[in-house]
Amino acid sequence: MGSNQSVRSTHFSRPLPKPPQFDDTEDNHISISNKMVERLVEDATIAGGAAASVPVPPMPRGDYKEKIFMEKMKCLDESHSERSKITVDDLNSLARRIEMRTANMIALDPVCAESKQKVIDCYNERDAVADVVKCWNTIGAFSKCVQEASATRLRARTARDAREHARRERHVAHAREHALRELRPPQSVET
Repeated sequence: MGSNQSVRSTHFSRPLPKPPQFDDTEDNHISISNKMVERLVEDATIAGGAAASVPVPPMPRGDYKEKIFMEKMKCLDESHSERSKITVDDLNSLARRIEMRTANMIALDPVCAESKQKVIDCYNERDAVADVVKCWNTIGAFSKCVQEASATRLRARTARDAREHARRERHVAHAREHALRELRPPQSVET
């Protein structure tokens, strides 16, 4: 590796000459950067805490894999959030907006709940496949009930849509009338 390609760099420097009046028992000092100290401490804690100030019990091999996996997931999450410009706050605000819009929705009762239960009871009573034919009338009643309920809801929806359309038409006609009044030239008062 070239000097510019080194992943971990260490900085060694020779000690400056000290005045002779100090009695220094150490002849050589090694100067390392704070980043190098952090890496050494990190390596020591992963290796089992040999060089750490507080001994850390060695982690099982599976925990290393899980830790690496979690770090990779965190990096992927951050890069995805950066690319898509979506944050947790954005998702929370979207969830709040959806909750506000759906809070006033009417919960509809199940369609033909009694007929449905009769069909289920009929099938539970019959053990043999040949006896299922005896549930034909119950199934027909359930089917008819569902069709009537869907027709009733369709008629109600059509009526509601017609009322809304008529309201819009009145609103547009009123706005058109106002706009035409404002566009007319003022009439002179003849006396």
